[in-house]
Amino acid sequence: MPDGTTEADEVPDPARVAFELSGRLVLAGRYEEALTATDGAAGLYRARIADARTGRLEALGAAASLAYVLVFRCEALSKLGRWEECLRTASGAVALSRSQQADAPFAAPLGATLMGLATALWGLGRPQEALAMARESVGLNRRLARADAAYRPQLAHALSLLGVVLSRLGLHAEALKVTKESVALYRRLTSADPAAHALGLAQAVNNLARRRSARGQGRRALRSAQEAVTLYRQLARANPAVHRRDLAMALGNLARTHFGREASLAAAEESVALLEDLDQGDSRVHGALLADALSVLAAALADLGRLREAAEVTTRALAMMREQAAINPVARRGDLALALAFHARVRAEAGTDLAEGLAAATEAVGLMRELAAEVPQMYASSLAEVRALEDRLRALTPPPGAE
Repeated sequence: MPDGTTEADEVPDPARVAFELSGRLVLAGRYEEALTATDGAAGLYRARIADARTGRLEALGAAASLAYVLVFRCEALSKLGRWEECLRTASGAVALSRSQQADAPFAAPLGATLMGLATALWGLGRPQEALAMARESVGLNRRLARADAAYRPQLAHALSLLGVVLSRLGLHAEALKVTKESVALYRRLTSADPAAHALGLAQAVNNLARRRSARGQGRRALRSAQEAVTLYRQLARANPAVHRRDLAMALGNLARTHFGREASLAAAEESVALLEDLDQGDSRVHGALLADALSVLAAALADLGRLREAAEVTTRALAMMREQAAINPVARRGDLALALAFHARVRAEAGTDLAEGLAAATEAVGLMRELAAEVPQMYASSLAEVRALEDRLRALTPPPGAE
């Protein structure tokens, strides 16, 4: 620095300040504010890139920063359920990164923007396209991490995302393998810097519980689910505004492992209570999660033979899922079909409201038929189960006019 100046005399770079603010707001769960901040940061970086006085290396650095700002923006949009905007933002970020891919600063932004695009495609119900982006991101981040350990966190995150997409496409063995790799990598990162990587580890362990459950590894799934709840409780104590939502999701996952009927019910009830409180603040962000948590609660009640209570809960869960499906019909078809099927199953088991249950099962069959035609490996077995449920309810339901 020039003689006579001090570090305190330096003027902060406004673009960098806006960049760092964007990231902090996303991490803090202040998504609407994050959108405003990313708008400001993106405008500053675009102006710098367009300025004829900007040198090539400075322009490349500004473009790389812009790509990351767009990733922050996509993250905020996804949390707000604004998936179409998220897709446009992520697509622009990937296009920007690909246009500069030959330059060294762009290898890492491309890996990050591909994850954002995979998330957006996933949220819009386009899992096959999401899978291609997630695989490309993992491949790129793996190469980066081999060359520089600083990119290991980005690789761990990409692996975890890939596992989610693979699992939902029915590729459970591969999903478990990459999720295990993600968890192992996060454990090493956390041992070196717990504060920086605790959230990533919690997310990966929670995903591992789901992957193990899908492979029929019940005891291991339970251990992972319990560890995830413990990790999220610690995070929620430190930052409840952000991590209560994460804790609620982990509790729902724990309840699904059926580690004891009363214990499962307690976990499901706590999950619902957390999300009900959050939903009062912003149903756009938390509505779909609450609908799913209610379905888990209904299942726990049904397992205890409390079928009338379960039926009441499925009615509420189904109504909420219909609201979410109206907002995002393509992506929520599978969730709506499952909510309808469970609504119908509880009525079949309780022997009440059979006509209503039959109507729900028939609607679920229609949705599942569409989904199975598009992604058979993901929905073919579910379609068979729902058809069997529909046949069962048809046999139980008296014909119209019968006493």
